[in-house]
Amino acid sequence: MNAPRMPKALPMAGGPVTAPPFALPAIHFAATLVWLVVATAMLVVLAPRLAEGRTFDPPVFALVHVLMLGVVGSAIFGTLQQFVPGGLGVPLRSVRLGYWGFGLLQVGIVLLVGGFWWWRGTAQGLGWLFIFAAVGAVSRNVLRARRHSVNGKLVGLYITVAHSALGAGMAIAFARLGETLGWWQVDRMALLSAHALFGAVGFGTLSAIGVGSRMLPTFLMGPGDDTRWLHWHLGLTTTGLVVYGASAVLASGIGMRLGSVLLLAGGVLAVALAVRWFRRKRRPLDAALQHVASSFLALGAAVLVAGWLLVGNAYAFNQWAALLVALVVGWLTTLVVGVMAKILPHLAYNNLARSLPGFSALGSPNRLLREDWQHASVLLLGAGWMALVGSLMAAAPRLALVAALVWSVGVAVVVANHVRMVVLGRTPQPNPTMVAGAS
Repeated sequence: MNAPRMPKALPMAGGPVTAPPFALPAIHFAATLVWLVVATAMLVVLAPRLAEGRTFDPPVFALVHVLMLGVVGSAIFGTLQQFVPGGLGVPLRSVRLGYWGFGLLQVGIVLLVGGFWWWRGTAQGLGWLFIFAAVGAVSRNVLRARRHSVNGKLVGLYITVAHSALGAGMAIAFARLGETLGWWQVDRMALLSAHALFGAVGFGTLSAIGVGSRMLPTFLMGPGDDTRWLHWHLGLTTTGLVVYGASAVLASGIGMRLGSVLLLAGGVLAVALAVRWFRRKRRPLDAALQHVASSFLALGAAVLVAGWLLVGNAYAFNQWAALLVALVVGWLTTLVVGVMAKILPHLAYNNLARSLPGFSALGSPNRLLREDWQHASVLLLGAGWMALVGSLMAAAPRLALVAALVWSVGVAVVVANHVRMVVLGRTPQPNPTMVAGAS
């Protein structure tokens, strides 16, 4: 792990841009780990149901939103509020607004997940309202990057479209909530699939590819011009989402298939972009980047599963579950784990080395996470999502349970490694060489 340190300020025409306090991204990443533990416990319980095709069970909805909003959403919002000032050179409008966004998001997730688990429409509605307010706060803080960034306008456009997709996904959720309360009738499966795709592909994947187009080449020390590829990917994915979403509302099967084809083309381009980035690498992959590589393998698996659904039985609910697992567990969650392992130790060390004796004694951010534990988590998480996708495709509940348990052990290693980092910071180390696992 030898990633370049995140700068505290970047020069701009109007003066330097100061990064937000470390506490702002830190609380987002801490919440990410907490929700990851919650999701792990839920997945072990629900994996057999997914293999049986019981994707409409209320606890399954709860699990998907813990992963998508609690894990992925918290991580994306925390990363953006650090990346926009530090990577794009555009200051946040308000650090206080960032904290408000965090609080609103976490309250909203608790209400929404509880509403799904116990199937309470009022709690679901309140949860979406809190989450809508949180998205508004974060959007006001970061979306100005599209207009004001000198060298990151394309990344800013990705972030804007991703937030728009999240807003559209929430609108679809409100339409579904109205159907649940008996206010109107809609095509349940069509809207559920659109809601899932707007979240996992629109918000999660577009945020990941947009920010990743700046981060990953830097981490890999393999710069290059990907502008044309990125424009094609963003155009195909956005068009696919619009066509699929509109067709879902109108219950047009032909339109949904056309949107699916466009989304598949966007997925293929995203995988091709990853291949370009990793082929240009000028250094061996450390454990954090191995997590990132594993996540792109999961994205490729999701493209294959989606293609299989497109030409096969669209009502094979266990295969829809496999698609969601590949997208949310394999792709987005594994990516979050890798990116956190890459940037959090450097942010923590740069901001806390002077105040925490353990950090200053270690002398390097690369010593904060155990490399051997990270390699173990790469193997466990990778084996877990692969086996889980395979068991869901095969409709094998027992194998799905085993796969979920393997993945849960990988999560335990990830969380333990980050907890250990905090403990190290608070514990004086007389000699850095005495720290177990230090590289």
